[in-house]
Formats: sequence, structure tokens, C-alpha cells
Amino acid sequence: MNVNEVLADLKSDRIKKAVLDTDAFNEIDDQFAIVYSYFSEKIDLQAIYAAPFFNDNSTSYEDGMEKSYEEILRVVECCEKNSTVPVLKGSRTTITNSGCAVDSEAADHLIKLAHESDEIIYVMAIGAITNIASAILKDPSIANKICIIWLAAKQTHFPDVAEFNLDQDYKAGQIVMNSGAPLLLCPAFNVVCALGARIGLIRELKGHNPAAEYVYNLGEGYFKGAGEPSDWLRILWDIAAPAIIDNPACAEIEIITAPVFTDSKTYAFDSTRHQIMMLNSIDRETTYNRAWEVIKRGK
Repeated sequence: MNVNEVLADLKSDRIKKAVLDTDAFNEIDDQFAIVYSYFSEKIDLQAIYAAPFFNDNSTSYEDGMEKSYEEILRVVECCEKNSTVPVLKGSRTTITNSGCAVDSEAADHLIKLAHESDEIIYVMAIGAITNIASAILKDPSIANKICIIWLAAKQTHFPDVAEFNLDQDYKAGQIVMNSGAPLLLCPAFNVVCALGARIGLIRELKGHNPAAEYVYNLGEGYFKGAGEPSDWLRILWDIAAPAIIDNPACAEIEIITAPVFTDSKTYAFDSTRHQIMMLNSIDRETTYNRAWEVIKRGK
């Protein structure tokens, strides 16, 4: 499908096959996204992949991936005992560091899944894009069989593209942007940052089911760790990815010519390039109303 057909499909009401690629131990928003994806009746969750990350919560990209893998298992166990949704380990380093595709269970699974599916696979990527870029490098033909919803970068009018998910593996980001695969880029700043949540909202999840209780406890823990300030606000960035599939009315999306991620970490523009989708805005109230409905309901 071309990008116009993919956007029409994304906005449709049909149930969609999807995978979630997440650096789940990095913050707390990933866990909310896992629970939302798992419980949504609009998402046929095919697998969850552990993405690498390297910051104060890990000692290396490999350690970040391993910790994310363990965290995904904990969250999935809360969602459903004896879950049949595959949880797979991802890349142990980055393409930026290795200079080539990084072998992983996640990359191989995506390739196999894309070829076996009779419909497009939506890839909800909410961390470094290493696993997905590696799959495309190993088998470029899957670019025609997937649509990537990636939370990364900034809006195109910014003087630079620097942002955590993109910076974690910049070369992987360049590969995905140049691949021609249908891509919905969801910029963090001025767009997804609209999804701020105060502790009162997070407390609404308390006691509804084990998964809702798990993410409530994470939010409560961060609130107490911050000293319980009255104006505490946590942006749950990553719920944007499942929200766009589960409730596309929350998102304003346009089709644009794919920009270039330059080596100097700026945007460049070439009108002859392929098209991608860009998230221009996401409605906070619509997103949280639906996400909380799904998370509270559970399975």
C-alpha cells in the first residue's frame, strides 16, 4: 500500500495486527503503552520486542535491552497469566555503534511475521529504532509489508532533530527514514508532549485490575520520588502509539515529503523523496479518556 492507502487504513475501524517495540525499563510511560496495547480490542498484538537503551537506568545498550525484556515480562504477567503474546529480546548494541544490522530475535521475528501476514503489520516503536531498522536492512522487502509508528525527533521547523529515541541510535533512524516503508513520525516536542498526566489522573487506575494497579504504582512511586509537589506532571509519551491505532480520532495526521535526517542532526528537504505521515497534534482529553477506559476494563 502507498502512504495514502496506509493512512486510510490506519483511520479505519478494523482490528489491526501490530507489534510493540519498547525500551520498557527506561521510564514509566512504556508500561502504560504495553497495558493499553494488550487490552485494546482494536489491536491484535502479535509480539512485544525489547529495545536497547543506555542512560542512568542501564549500564549499556545490552543491559538496557535485558532490563526492558524483564520489565515487559512483568507487565504482561499482570495483563494475563500464561499469556501467549510472544516477548522477544532485541538488539544488544546499536547500528550507530556496529555499523550494520544487529541480529536479534526481535528483528528475525518481524521479518517472519511480515512475510506470513496477509495484512500490513503496524509497528509501534517507542524507543530506539534499532530492531526495526535491522529487520529492514536484513530484508528490505518487508518495507512494503509494515507501517512504522515511531515516537521520535521534532517537528520539521526545529533547527535540530535531537531527541532521546532518535539519539539512542541515530543511524537506525536514518535507515528507517530512507527506507520507503510507510512511516508515521510522532514528534516528541510540541506534539506528543501534550500527553501530560497529573497524579490524580493516574490514581484513577488504582485497583481496577493487576495491570492497572501495576502502572498506578509506578506513577505513585515517581510522584513520591519527586517529593509529591502539587504541580507534579508526568508526560506519558508512549501511549500515543497505541492510541493512534485504537482511537485514530485523537490524532491529526498529514502526509508530507520525507525529510532527511542529516549527519549533523538537522532536517534537510528534497521534494523528490517519498512521502511519510507526520503527527501534527494529539488530543489529550480524547486520548486519556479512551486509554483509561481500556486499561480499567482489562481483558
